[in-house]
Amino acid sequence: MEFASVLIAGLAIGSVYALVALSVNIVYSARRIVNFAQGDLVMLAGLVGAVVIVSWGVPYVLGLVAVSAVIIVLALVIERLAVRPLSTDDSSIAWILSIVAVAIVLSNAMVLIFGTDARQFPSLISNRPVDVGALRIVPDHLTAIFGTMVFLVILHLAQTRTLHGKAMRAAARDPEMAAMLGIPVRWYIAGAFGLSGVMAAIAAFLVGPMTFVSAHLGFALGIKGFAAAAMGGLGSFGGAVIGGLLLGLAETLSAAYIGSAAKDSVSLAILCVILIVRPTGLLGEPRVTKL
Repeated sequence: MEFASVLIAGLAIGSVYALVALSVNIVYSARRIVNFAQGDLVMLAGLVGAVVIVSWGVPYVLGLVAVSAVIIVLALVIERLAVRPLSTDDSSIAWILSIVAVAIVLSNAMVLIFGTDARQFPSLISNRPVDVGALRIVPDHLTAIFGTMVFLVILHLAQTRTLHGKAMRAAARDPEMAAMLGIPVRWYIAGAFGLSGVMAAIAAFLVGPMTFVSAHLGFALGIKGFAAAAMGGLGSFGGAVIGGLLLGLAETLSAAYIGSAAKDSVSLAILCVILIVRPTGLLGEPRVTKL
């Protein structure tokens, strides 16, 4: 049953990658940019959460709410100052430089405030393996999988059953038409960044107990989230989930049966193969350019 245990661990880390990839796709759908600073927002949320819960003794759920509020405000500031003034035309690279600069600033700020040492994140249930028959399960892995599933269901219902969710989808699909219909597109773009802040906090609270949180892990996590989004298809929410799970499974299985040094190479090799066979990703749709 070792394979089943490794599979559960892969689904757990893949669930976190799926959340990061989904937040990347939400911002991409709203503004046509890739937020390479998303991983740094996750690590910042994890570091702030560790201080709030461990050092200040704030209850776990209340800590999640407080950290989410902080990251939402920061995400809105990033959108207002580093994204909104810039053009996102295909010929412009200004937004890339701006987002990379934001990621570097966040990483350096975390080092100055929290230091370079990795911090243990408090566990919601337990990070000690439990034997269920011949199967060894880590409760925090199940928490990550279940927590991601619950959030995805809530997000899907909010987008398909609420007026604001439908308006956000309309603004993302055709901003010019949405503006003509009276939808405040700028507000919904800011809302997409705010939602990515909530998802960063949730991802931090799920991945923290499984590993640890550190200022130096943000950029790598952001790249993994972008890789998962590209694997599934940029702009495709379902593709982000599939890409994240595939990436997590590829990393965990290769680390278990080949070696930990090979996990990044194997997962990125799979990404390259998928993009060669299908450049738009597994569920991505070809982008039509209007002449």
